Amino acid sequence: MMNQAVKTQTTESFDAIKEAHNLSGDSGKIGEYYDKWSGAYDRDVSNEAYAGPEYIVNYFASLKSDKGTVDSGDRDLEILDAGCGTGLVGIFLKQKGYRNVDGFDLSDKMVEKAQATDAYRTLNGGIDMTQKNEVYKDNQYDAILCCGVFTLGHVPPDSLSELIRIAKPGGLIVVSTRKSYYDSTDFQAVCDRFVAEGKVKRVSNQMDGPYIAEEGAHYWAFAVC
Repeated sequence: MMNQAVKTQTTESFDAIKEAHNLSGDSGKIGEYYDKWSGAYDRDVSNEAYAGPEYIVNYFASLKSDKGTVDSGDRDLEILDAGCGTGLVGIFLKQKGYRNVDGFDLSDKMVEKAQATDAYRTLNGGIDMTQKNEVYKDNQYDAILCCGVFTLGHVPPDSLSELIRIAKPGGLIVVSTRKSYYDSTDFQAVCDRFVAEGKVKRVSNQMDGPYIAEEGAHYWAFAVC
């Protein structure tokens, strides 16, 4: 039988994650919530068996190079972890041997936690993915990973456009979408539009991949045109 203290902590972790989904895409509220949550975030997502960061890094590393696209096997790629949180994706990228990883997040406190991982070259807080951020130049990165951001109450599907802007032609963009987010938004239509407009081409996708205890996610890889 589960220890009562552990059971209570697990329930609290589940509630914290659920509360984050009710932020309605308000960047001010999201930043404030994650600032407050930063101290308990790693514990809470661990309690909910958060597998997204490890899965997305393995998925990215498995992508085969195509003509005109970067090679994910190159450990010297310039990589951006978009919405890095406490640095969970960065940790797995470092374990894979990637050496040039930058990160950003909306929450300054989460970025402080990511800094302590020693997995990043540079980090920036206060970055709102729904806007053009002058901190990042056009065509700057070989690859962008974005895990746990396209989820309920956070950013709209159109925020993909900011990642496309920052990535180099031939660069890879790899994102996760929680299944309930995918089902309740026009994410697929937005992706199809970007493909039709010649902004990206779809490299591959993994449907129903592992994500968190209560629900899986879909994972998407695009190459910038």
